[in-house]
Amino acid sequence: MHKPIIKPALIAHGGAGRRVPVSERAERQRALVAAVEGGSAILREGGSAADAVSRTVVALEDHGLFNAGFGSVLTLDGRVEMDAALMVAELSSTLNANVNIRKKTATRVRAGGVVLVGRVRNPILLSRVVMDRTPHVLMAGRAAERLAREAGLRMCRPEQLVTDRARNRWLATLQAPGKVSRQHGTVGAVAVDQAGNVAAATSTGGVSGKMAGRIGDSALIGAGLFAAANGAASATGTGEAIMKSCLCREAVALLTGVGAQRAAVRAINVLYASTGAEAGLIMIDSRARFGYAHNAEAMEIALFAHPGEIRHLVLDPIAVGASQP
Repeated sequence: MHKPIIKPALIAHGGAGRRVPVSERAERQRALVAAVEGGSAILREGGSAADAVSRTVVALEDHGLFNAGFGSVLTLDGRVEMDAALMVAELSSTLNANVNIRKKTATRVRAGGVVLVGRVRNPILLSRVVMDRTPHVLMAGRAAERLAREAGLRMCRPEQLVTDRARNRWLATLQAPGKVSRQHGTVGAVAVDQAGNVAAATSTGGVSGKMAGRIGDSALIGAGLFAAANGAASATGTGEAIMKSCLCREAVALLTGVGAQRAAVRAINVLYASTGAEAGLIMIDSRARFGYAHNAEAMEIALFAHPGEIRHLVLDPIAVGASQP
């Protein structure tokens, strides 16, 4: 019996929240599509899902119109504190000599993440270092940055991560103390490769005007991202609500009973029912089927799937509170 051929696929998001200014929309679309083109090139060449989502998120971290890496929002005291994480579920198999059939025998799950970093150009690459080179899953602050230097990652001064756009948003937040920001802007990607491995990556600067030391959902396994044998997910939105509902873990668990699209819609509805908050979600199952949903004002995605077309979509919000599909 031959191992079934898996067609690789990848989907990425640029955050959920308020609509961005008209002047930014074309460039954001171009950047999101370009990021998916970079990640999909790895998959087309037989590369891993982990490499594909990492390259996709790096491209978004390097672009100033997204709230991750360069362009991250600022804390109340005007500093950048970024969070990111990567998680993979890798299949292994053995050969049954008696019947000459290769069977899946195990799924190896690995993860790495960082929080409260401000001197690393690409937090998602530091997450990969945590996953590949340490026995830990999550590292913070200066210790994480020291690991980045030891690994030879691109470092920077904190002020080099600050764009005029982020500074203006910070100033607006200071003029309206206590007002909750709806410009979430987290970025993320999920993918499946030809070997059937799945991966999820999420990166963020957090919420504009957040208290120093605040940690959101993006680097927390089960909340801002999750990967298992049956699929992977990446979230964006109100971090505190996503953490309370373990959004990505719950969404992937739903894949055992429904398809990826229904799982995404149900997971957002469940989050809203318990928290009343805004969130967005992208998913992929082990058969390369997509799911995506949000209940914010706006969310955009780009995706790659067989036979190779890359599409950009501006998603309509779901009708929260409606009967579950």
